[in-house]
Amino acid sequence: MNWPSVGYVSLEDFDGLAEHRTRLLEDAPPPVAALATVHWSDSRIAAWTAEAARRRQTPDDDTAALPDHGEPEPVVLHADVVVRNDEVLDTPEGLWRRWNHARVRMRFDDAVVEPPLLDPATLLAGDATVARGELEHAGRDTWELRLLVSPIGEVAIRFTDVTVEVRSVNESDFTDLDDRPARGWHGPVPDGWVELATEVVRAAAYGDLGGLHLADDASDVDDLDPRWGFAPLHAAAWFDRPEMLEELVRRGASLELPDAEGRRPLTLAVDRDARRALAVLVEAGADLEARDADGNTPIVRAAWGGHAAAVRALAAAGADPTTRGSRGATLLIAAVDSADLDTVRAALELGVDREARDDEGSSAADRAALLREPTVAELLVARG
Repeated sequence: MNWPSVGYVSLEDFDGLAEHRTRLLEDAPPPVAALATVHWSDSRIAAWTAEAARRRQTPDDDTAALPDHGEPEPVVLHADVVVRNDEVLDTPEGLWRRWNHARVRMRFDDAVVEPPLLDPATLLAGDATVARGELEHAGRDTWELRLLVSPIGEVAIRFTDVTVEVRSVNESDFTDLDDRPARGWHGPVPDGWVELATEVVRAAAYGDLGGLHLADDASDVDDLDPRWGFAPLHAAAWFDRPEMLEELVRRGASLELPDAEGRRPLTLAVDRDARRALAVLVEAGADLEARDADGNTPIVRAAWGGHAAAVRALAAAGADPTTRGSRGATLLIAAVDSADLDTVRAALELGVDREARDDEGSSAADRAALLREPTVAELLVARG
């Protein structure tokens, strides 16, 4: 990506930031310049809808298509982002932090969204935040806004025209977005660290089978990247790449190889709620009872993470629901600790012992009371 390059404005500090921003603000139309002033870091996408549009560019316009995606269909994209600008003030009483919140409402005309099959639900999840925003003049009358959305990856919007409306909102408009269901990683693009990984790990992360054939051979299929401590199978599990996992398993990749932090591929799939990867690894014979560094099996780890679908899938594959994890926690206690109602339901559906206690003598009901989760406590009583 070579960020920052000439024409980019970024919220990250780098040499020449002020000059880049000044140049873009002077050359860009006012609505585009307004985008360059948005504090994207720690912002959240509140709305994202697209409708069909007719492209204005001519057929021979070489800026119309994004790399490797041919001639995409343009859309009119409507997006709302709630931003938070924090400010630290030095007062006589000491340092004091103030947050100013605003809703940025945008309409992009003749927009091309990369990746083209992006699921808007991932952007609107409770765990999705914008980590960085960058703006580029992409040629002629075309601009490109790139957002790095955690935990999804990079989303690019190429457009010809944009309208921007900014209005102040209450802090609750920002914090209420926490209540949306979390989705974990289901996006089609990997995180930025992948660009600095070895060729074979990078290919596995992108699901690039052609790149894997060019970069890999049987001797290094289990080699850990020296910087990140991931082997290709870990990267494919982390980014939910089922076809890549199948190919790596076919090449003999170890299902039980730990990464630099001692996590197996199945552990990573559980943590990321990467459901397609989990299914492939289970089918390939990953050990369902292998314990992590804290003593948790995959099903207990899934319960602690609040991943109800993973709990059900692992149980259906034969994982032992009576196993105990860290500090003697049962599957139900782990589910209660997650505070996710569907995960508690998943544990109860498996007929676990509701009265079992952990090493500290606490039952699931005790944990619900301690955590002040009345809805969970009510569910435990109702299922009794």
